Amino acid sequence: MGFERFTKLGRSSLPKISIWSRGQIGFSVGAVNRFKLAQFNYVVFLFDAEMNRIGFLFATDKNEAGAIKLNKRTTGVMVGAKAFLDFYNIDYSETRQYTLKQEQELYVVSLNEKDATKNGVDSEENN
Repeated sequence: MGFERFTKLGRSSLPKISIWSRGQIGFSVGAVNRFKLAQFNYVVFLFDAEMNRIGFLFATDKNEAGAIKLNKRTTGVMVGAKAFLDFYNIDYSETRQYTLKQEQELYVVSLNEKDATKNGVDSEENN
């Protein structure tokens, strides 16, 4: 097999999420592509207080308990999360990015991630 031309300039392919200072969560294009999130219309939030992690369970059924509609954009997927963030007292005073990892059918970020970035370049606020 020969060389493949790289044409995805200006976009990270890393699976990241951003928790924006306006109380929304954005999934990067890299996360959408790697985990095939475009096939889903809803997400359910989960929280692991002991490990300080957020879990995301993606769904196609709007009747799934806790399902919230995803907003699909060319820059990724976003969802309103203010009620969830407030309920679990998760700080969103500054935009931060975290690496999204898959654990079976669940997608997880650790809020303790040491390399979480403030005001990341993949955030919707910067596009």
